[in-house]
Amino acid sequence: MAHELTAFWIDAGVSGGKSAQERYGERLRAWRHGFTASDETRADGDVTANPLRFALAAWDVAVGPGADPPYVRHHPRVLSVACHRPSGTHLVLAVIELAMPPPGELPPGWHTWRREEGVGTARVAPPYDAKAALGRLELRVPILEERMPTPTASQAEGLPNLVDAQASLEAIVNELNAAAGPFLRELERDA
Repeated sequence: MAHELTAFWIDAGVSGGKSAQERYGERLRAWRHGFTASDETRADGDVTANPLRFALAAWDVAVGPGADPPYVRHHPRVLSVACHRPSGTHLVLAVIELAMPPPGELPPGWHTWRREEGVGTARVAPPYDAKAALGRLELRVPILEERMPTPTASQAEGLPNLVDAQASLEAIVNELNAAAGPFLRELERDA
């Protein structure tokens, strides 16, 4: 499936005989500790009922270091994305970094981002031995608690519900796409 003008999407592929969702479910079981309820968010089965804590844990399992390949994919122009909960807030802050062209024509001998050949490859910087002007656009996207689904009771003791995790991921992806989509379309139009 082509995702040329979508910033983020949930992987629907199959590799090694398993669907991406099956692999994600296995990671949820392995990282169940990330969903453990704290005193203020106690829920059935010791899984948090707090929509933000649950969504962040679902996100971390989908894109974190153990997610290889990641369950949430992104457009090649996305250099990085991180979601965290700033201390003392009731929101998730997503920080998206997009590769941008320089504001004007580069002087002779200077290079900028280039797109490697192939499907799904990221924007890459020129080699270190070349002078480079690398533009970045940082988008800070607040995601409010009321925009996240409330997790239901776990189906097994201490195990997050895959359906709830999927719903949380979809909610985050929708928020990220709503914020980054207009910038991405503009950048790709001028590419």
